[in-house]
Amino acid sequence: MRGNLTALAALLGTTLMTTPLLAQEQADGLLLDPIVLRAGTEKVASSVPQSVTVVDQDQLDDLNPGTIGDVLANVPGVQGVGSAGFFGQGFNIRGFGATGSAASEAGIVQIIDGERKYYESYRQGSLFVEPDFLKRVEVLRGPGSSTLYGAGALGGVIAMETIEAGDLIAEGRTSGGRVRLGYASNPDTALASAVWGWRPTDGFEAVAGLAFRKLGETEDADGNTIVRSNSETPNLLLKARQQLGDHYVEASYLHLEADGRDQDYNQIDGPQVGLFPNFPGWGVGDILTRDQTARLVWGYNPADNALIDARVTLSYTNTIKDVQQGSVAAEPIMPSLLGRRDYALWKLNVRNVADLSGAGHEHYLTIGAETSRQDRSSTTISSSHPEAFTRQNAIYALSEVTLGALTVNTGLRQTWQRTEPKDSVTVSDDRLSTNAAEPQIAAIYRLNDNWRVFGSAADVRRIPTVDELYDGFAGGAASPDLRTEKGRNLEIGFSYRGGDLLAQGDEAALRVTLFRNHIRDMIVRTNGRAPTPAYQNIDRATLRGGEIEASYASAGWQVGASVTVVEGEDQDGATLDTLQNNRLMLQASYRLSDSWKIGARSTLADGREKANGTHRSGYGVHDIYATWTAPDSVAQGLEVNFGVDNVTNRDYTPATWLTGPAAGRNVKLTLTKAF
Repeated sequence: MRGNLTALAALLGTTLMTTPLLAQEQADGLLLDPIVLRAGTEKVASSVPQSVTVVDQDQLDDLNPGTIGDVLANVPGVQGVGSAGFFGQGFNIRGFGATGSAASEAGIVQIIDGERKYYESYRQGSLFVEPDFLKRVEVLRGPGSSTLYGAGALGGVIAMETIEAGDLIAEGRTSGGRVRLGYASNPDTALASAVWGWRPTDGFEAVAGLAFRKLGETEDADGNTIVRSNSETPNLLLKARQQLGDHYVEASYLHLEADGRDQDYNQIDGPQVGLFPNFPGWGVGDILTRDQTARLVWGYNPADNALIDARVTLSYTNTIKDVQQGSVAAEPIMPSLLGRRDYALWKLNVRNVADLSGAGHEHYLTIGAETSRQDRSSTTISSSHPEAFTRQNAIYALSEVTLGALTVNTGLRQTWQRTEPKDSVTVSDDRLSTNAAEPQIAAIYRLNDNWRVFGSAADVRRIPTVDELYDGFAGGAASPDLRTEKGRNLEIGFSYRGGDLLAQGDEAALRVTLFRNHIRDMIVRTNGRAPTPAYQNIDRATLRGGEIEASYASAGWQVGASVTVVEGEDQDGATLDTLQNNRLMLQASYRLSDSWKIGARSTLADGREKANGTHRSGYGVHDIYATWTAPDSVAQGLEVNFGVDNVTNRDYTPATWLTGPAAGRNVKLTLTKAF
């Protein structure tokens, strides 16, 4: 296995990279070349000058996910950090992101319907999402999307989109929807949901959805309990859009409310009784998890003025954890970990896309500004969860110019941030006011109708977070003198898309991406005691690697393969502790008939040497699934999805996890009825 991955890494090291299609080609995107929404103006994937993966509705149906981690499990360059539990989800892209004992916002931007989501708390996940409400997820690897979505996206952007009315309403009807029942054995899960869309006129549409998910325990391959998620979790989705001539108004609200009873406080590793001498474990509690995303949008897009496509968005997001002692006296939670923790964020964003195209060229210019205020609060004073206000202002511009076969994208984001600790923070009262400029450029060239190449360069600045500045856990001192983390990312690559290769009507797509990210003043945790700061800058670190994605479809078959290779070290040559497993992922599906589809997925991962000298073994994990769609004569709109994840019940631990193991075999069954 190691030899195979080494050979693939060598292949990556000798190749170039990805390209775009011209706008006139975007209308006829192939099955294997999906539309990308979050990389500037809407375009097919082969037109995006960065490594991008789209998980669309059909793929979500095949995956039948129980967590957002299930959605991203087969995306190259992305690996989960935490656990298989619903509340232990965190992510790592190309070596950036969640690490160790707490989720981290370092290097990854997570957005739902365009709004940034983040939560950090010791031994907890960072993202709480009901996957049944998702219709697509885009993963834009690398900092190419930092211009539009936020400073510091060294690893990339995870962009999630929820269901729209058009996804539910059949042509010629004014309403439609679906109901769904689901079961999974590991984690022990039951799901019931209903989503309805309404379009009474051409100018108005609305969506309402309700999902109820009951969560139990996650077990390893030997049947031992890893994490207890014990909770009842109702979810609400509301959306509406009204067109008023050239104007439109949108509103949406997404709400998750998980009522946990005797739930493990530590959702990353489980109880860990005996972790050190006389340690009783992290305990179980009655834990409320609430996640809210609210948006109000006004847009103006006059048909007779190509220079104006304006959009103003006011949003509010908040993630809350309220931890109380559970009913098991033998498993108490530490007093410092009890209480309520909030991450409330207000944001105002103003953006306009101007079409400056003329004879012989296309030019789209996006300019925008945003201001935000985050209130991070806690009812229990804790050195590991400092309270603070973070105020941020930013302006940005992205230019997308196409001249014949050449497309050049240039972007710049300027961010000003002020971080202010609250009175409860005793390790420091220093305020941090800083700014960051992030320029980028990408050039894309279309060699012919099938082949494209690109190269890009981006400077990224990640401003220190509240935790990095004021965390005093385990006696560590504050770190108010931290410098902004600076990354310089270079990418090159090539892509291919075409048809009629081996058989009439077949399709093929290939994308190869190679990257190198040089980081100066990288911020790392010291795990030291005062006067040693809890965090410090190291002079430099380097991350490099690449991804290959290939797919082929013909006569009912669809097969795919992807490769992830990531390596990195600090200035002393020491291996970074955030590296993923290098791995090969394979997928295949076959449509037996109009009613039946079967498929399989495999992940073959190389072992990884950890920074502490230990070794994480490689592994192979395999999933299978089958979908039956009832004929209209039997039950119109009925679909049954059956799957088994980790079908061989493999015992393994991903390299990015703090401990482990991962979940054992999981049997899933879902019944969906469209109406």
